Amino acid sequence: MSKIRRTQQILEHIPLLLPKGRVLDAGTGKGELAHGLMAMGYDVAACDIDPAACRFPDIEVTKADIIAGLPYADGTFDLVAALEVIEHMESPFRAVREFHRILKPEGLLLLTTPNYGNIEKRLFYLCAGTLPRALRYEPAEPAAGRAHHHVAPMSLSLLKYMLETNGFDVIDIFTANPKRKIWLLAPLVGVIWLFLHVFWSRSRRREYHVSDQMRVILGGRSLALVARKRTQANAGGPRTAADGSVHLLEQERGGTCQR
Repeated sequence: MSKIRRTQQILEHIPLLLPKGRVLDAGTGKGELAHGLMAMGYDVAACDIDPAACRFPDIEVTKADIIAGLPYADGTFDLVAALEVIEHMESPFRAVREFHRILKPEGLLLLTTPNYGNIEKRLFYLCAGTLPRALRYEPAEPAAGRAHHHVAPMSLSLLKYMLETNGFDVIDIFTANPKRKIWLLAPLVGVIWLFLHVFWSRSRRREYHVSDQMRVILGGRSLALVARKRTQANAGGPRTAADGSVHLLEQERGGTCQR
């Protein structure tokens, strides 16, 4: 149910970014996103390392390994969506460069990944010394053609660095798949905010992307970033606030925007 809710939130968000156009669902999985986009009138392509996982017979899924290279020409798509994919990649930086290659000039990349910056997962790490759902101790060979576990869990600051050093400008950050009870931890978040603003300098808060981190700390299970392919015309980079946070396209809708 949570995955369906997340996909629905993303489907509601995409028209705000791209009213129409050519879209790739990279790592389509069961195919819910591609199916929804097709119903909305988008020109949709879908690929996955395991095409048999798709549950919709009307979707033609191309077998592809993103790291090895996608079977699409340069500048093919207006938008690439990769939901809960990047954390499974052995080389996420290479995957982002491949997404950059197949996007049209000023095309959009929409990534989602587990929101390791929310307060619940921060407390989990404090207690367990590891991130939730990361690669477990017991090694196991992945099933043939199947994706790995979460071998590349990524923080918000690392995601921004990965995108901005590979030809993208981050233009929107939001969370999806909210957790109702997380608001019970709001008092603790208030203490964290107070500590950071009393004991940390503005330059240090900027260095660690504190403004963006606080935006997602009470957010949902999934963290979403929207990035635009950089061209000479927009090479100045994203608009930023004094604290280093990205300029959002819109305010978070009803709280927050996993596969």
